[in-house]
This record gives sequence, structure tokens and C-alpha cells, in this order.
Amino acid sequence: MTALEPVIRPAVPADLNAVAEIFTHYVRHTVITFEETPPPKAVWHQRLDDLTAQGLPFLVAELSGEVVGYPYAAPWRPKPAYRHTVEDSICQAPPAARRADSCGWQHGGTPGEFRQYALI
Repeated sequence: MTALEPVIRPAVPADLNAVAEIFTHYVRHTVITFEETPPPKAVWHQRLDDLTAQGLPFLVAELSGEVVGYPYAAPWRPKPAYRHTVEDSICQAPPAARRADSCGWQHGGTPGEFRQYALI
């Protein structure tokens, strides 16, 4: 394995500061999160605990020992009819998102255009 190949693994509590920082960037600099303020770090710990207890994945992508992204799947709605439906969330650290060779991002054909491939 080379230094440019990300390692995808289950998230652990020690990863959550990096996860929170990645998400905070998107809250502060974009509208894609639908959040207006970054959630406190305790929310990330609770999310990891909740998803793990439900058997749902919360993963991180690590590149050269640094968390550069994360995907997770969470319940879509609490109604019984949705019990088998999840929504996924996938974020990459801004520097990683600009590298075509990290975390499953592949260059699409025009500068700045990327296709993302994620498996949860």
C-alpha cells in the first residue's frame, strides 16, 4: 500500500475531532449541510454511539495517518415504514477533496469536476 491509498476503517472516538473539523468547514463555507452553526463535538460522540448501537456504519478515510474524510449511514425517518431506509453522509477534508487520488474521488474530465464513489 502506498501513502496515497486511503485506508477506510470504522470510526473511533479519537477520530471525532477531525470529523468535527471537516464538517465545520462545510457549515461555515458552504450551504450543503443545511446547518447554520457547527454542532458541538459531543454531538459527534453521540452520533457514533447511536449508529454503532444500531449496527450502522460510521467510517473514516485515513491518508498518511490523517483523517481526510468520513461517510456514515443514519436512519432516514423514525416511522416504522422507514426502518430499512438510511441516508448517507459523506464529507472530505477540503485539501483531500482537491486531490484526485484520495478517498475514492476520481477526476471527471474537466478541471474541478469530480465523481465520488463511496461504498458504505
